[in-house]
Amino acid sequence: MKLYYFMDPMCSWCYGFSPEMKKLKENYPNIDLQIISGGFAPGSKQKVTKEYKDFLEYHWRNVSLCSGQYFDHSMKFISDNFYYDTEPSSRALVVVQGFLPEKDFEFLSLMQKAFYVEGKDITNDEVLAELAEEIDVDKNVFLESFHSEEMKWKTAQGFQFSKQLGVKGFPTLLTFENGIVKILTHGFQPFESLKEIIEETMTTMFIPESVYGQSCSDISCGC
Repeated sequence: MKLYYFMDPMCSWCYGFSPEMKKLKENYPNIDLQIISGGFAPGSKQKVTKEYKDFLEYHWRNVSLCSGQYFDHSMKFISDNFYYDTEPSSRALVVVQGFLPEKDFEFLSLMQKAFYVEGKDITNDEVLAELAEEIDVDKNVFLESFHSEEMKWKTAQGFQFSKQLGVKGFPTLLTFENGIVKILTHGFQPFESLKEIIEETMTTMFIPESVYGQSCSDISCGC
């Protein structure tokens, strides 16, 4: 069975959902999981003002309460040059998928940890290249690919694919067969709920009714 996982590296609910997706991968190794960055806020010029930091902290606390994931609320990545632009980290994932597709989830987790736990600026190409080195992608090779027009185009294609399939927020897990889109879950779900959905999908001829949880869209992170 092939599943499409639409997420964004800088989506807090996707970070909260990461341990549940890890369990899914570990318990269902035969599932073909395709990870696609759907574009939470690509090209955003949003600076982290005091008001926006308060907005982020509010949602981060909700995610932490629900998922148990740790957040560093000091947000050391904030600077005069930082914008909440999710395109660079999305593009970095596409680059890694080109070199080491089997390590894309590991790289995604590294980016999430770097951003939410260590406060690193994952909109910065040097930071992203250093993270790629941790999974044995040469830094210079990564940077050359990262800045190529091809990778920018492929990243934009992922955003467009997300829109074409009607993905409204992240995380979203769906199947796409014979032109028919079936959303399995939209938003955060604990693994036990995911397991029930996957089991029913794999053992019956129909897709269970969609399950909804808290998620990030292009305008907010909430219910």
